[in-house]
Amino acid sequence: MADGLWAGAGEVDITPALGTPLAGLFDLRHADRIERRLHAKALALSCDGVTVLLISCDLIMMRACDIVDEAKQRITARTGLPPSQVMVSATHTHSGPGTVPNHGTHRVDPDYIERVIEAIAHAATDAVTTQIPARIGYGQAPASGVAFNRRYRRTDGQVQTNPGRGRSDLAGPAGPVDPTVTGLIVESRDGRPLATWANMSLHYVATEPPGAISSDYFGATGEALQRLLGTPIHAQLTNACSGDINNVDLDEAVPDSGLARIELVATAVAGAVAAGTMMAPRHTEVALASTLLSVPLDRVQVTEEDREIAAAVVAGEREDAPFSFFTGLPIPAHLRQRYAQRIEQIHELPPRRSVPVMVMTIGDLCLVGLPGEIFVELGLAIRAGSRYPVTAVVGLANDHIGYVPTARAWSEGGFETWRTTVSWTAPGAGERLVEAALEVMGLPGGR
Repeated sequence: MADGLWAGAGEVDITPALGTPLAGLFDLRHADRIERRLHAKALALSCDGVTVLLISCDLIMMRACDIVDEAKQRITARTGLPPSQVMVSATHTHSGPGTVPNHGTHRVDPDYIERVIEAIAHAATDAVTTQIPARIGYGQAPASGVAFNRRYRRTDGQVQTNPGRGRSDLAGPAGPVDPTVTGLIVESRDGRPLATWANMSLHYVATEPPGAISSDYFGATGEALQRLLGTPIHAQLTNACSGDINNVDLDEAVPDSGLARIELVATAVAGAVAAGTMMAPRHTEVALASTLLSVPLDRVQVTEEDREIAAAVVAGEREDAPFSFFTGLPIPAHLRQRYAQRIEQIHELPPRRSVPVMVMTIGDLCLVGLPGEIFVELGLAIRAGSRYPVTAVVGLANDHIGYVPTARAWSEGGFETWRTTVSWTAPGAGERLVEAALEVMGLPGGR
């Protein structure tokens, strides 16, 4: 490979069959139509003998033990790239198949999991082996009116997630939003658009009807960018810190929903990608680096009383569920059995587990990969502490540990703090991830 920057892209269709159970809601759904196909996408960048890979999949989540570790092993075997130079993230569409048992599906199809693993490895290999001389530009711009904090403080002081429209007892959002869209454009040396990569803190939009398979606004943004640029390109949109962020505007400034709303959001996000990159300086040489740190996090503590309460709830002997780590508003009655059944499973998990934190730099662009649905304030803290001119946090990256709230959110309670075998971390995990990211950057704020 000659001097300077080289780039390549690959993608593989991972759309499941109709009839597949879909994840993302409490009620089970089965796919009855395909609205937008799902893909595993990979972008490779190489310069001065270093290659990094940015990989995203149109899935709700990917745990290291189920998908990511094996996919990275295959990538290493086929390309020679170490896992520390490969970032694999899920977009978090809620209109795709489940990848974790008991998370909105009755089962997970092992054949489909194998298909996803192989698709990731195939897309990555294609990206690495098809690289051509390239140049890149990167920057940030806001997508206004797209993101809303879904946790609201009521007039009685309690915090409620997704309270619904038409309420007179809401004082306002309980947290901030981050409208920042980070964009990266890849072009041939003569300026022909080849690929875009972008990042936005927004959970998902949701399509209608609920049985549709869809890559949601993530895929639609890529289509909008292709229309904007006037040429077919490889386009990735990754999820940032959206653990407490959604697209539900309680004021209904724009009342559209479903497909129409997905198109509106995608157009807004694509416009922000263009605004941040079109006039950005182009680079034909950049320093590439990537570090992967293993950070131990504690599991939430389950007391003997918690186990006794759970057993009584499951047996139908009591209706309340005052578990020790559930604060704020109680679990709704129709969900108490579901959460009580998980208490013993949480107790059986290891008391501490190490999770991946990745810091990848592409010139002055810094990408921090965190493994879960991170609260937006944690991402804002990393960007505020970064010394890089352009910093983005990629959530749901390299593993999945569920919702990662702030310490304040833990004290307030709410849906995101309710623990399961997927969302298992104890209070303080979010702040520890921020510290770890800053540690990797060699910045104040880490321990």
